[in-house]
Amino acid sequence: MMPVPSHLKQCVVPDSDEIDDSALRGVVRCPCGSEHFRMLYPGQTHEYKGEQIPCTAEMDDKFFFLIIAKCSACQAEHLLIDKDFHGWDGLVCHDSEQAALPRPPLRPWTCLSCGGVEHQACVEIQTEGKADFVEAVEGEFPDNRWPDGFGWIDISISCSTCRKATSQWVSYETM
Repeated sequence: MMPVPSHLKQCVVPDSDEIDDSALRGVVRCPCGSEHFRMLYPGQTHEYKGEQIPCTAEMDDKFFFLIIAKCSACQAEHLLIDKDFHGWDGLVCHDSEQAALPRPPLRPWTCLSCGGVEHQACVEIQTEGKADFVEAVEGEFPDNRWPDGFGWIDISISCSTCRKATSQWVSYETM
């Protein structure tokens, strides 16, 4: 599996310790030990495979996509993805003007079955691999930043109350 991107090292526990170019899979776990979170998103949704899921939000002709996992136990917030800072576009194609804009207000995801707001989450992150990253950035970034230039993130959730699972609750290409 690819290494955990730097912004997720405190909250993603990988399924394996083996390091290679394959997709990272792991569970979201707060340093306090809790795996129950309020999943915060900008409030806009669209339908995917018959279910509503979060999508890019537009505010004043600017586009935002971010997800925060707020720990139900200690209230710590873990930024899982912000398109303006994470993944290929957030790192390699960083737009400092867009990144300086205030983030939109977030609200907790509500389970589509029971209305619960606490969820467990897993991530899967895909990359083109270290060699492709090193070749593409031509020395602009240190080689060890290759996990931060990932190309895709999936976040799957399961309601802590009724256990309704939503695979690919987030499926976001970062390039």
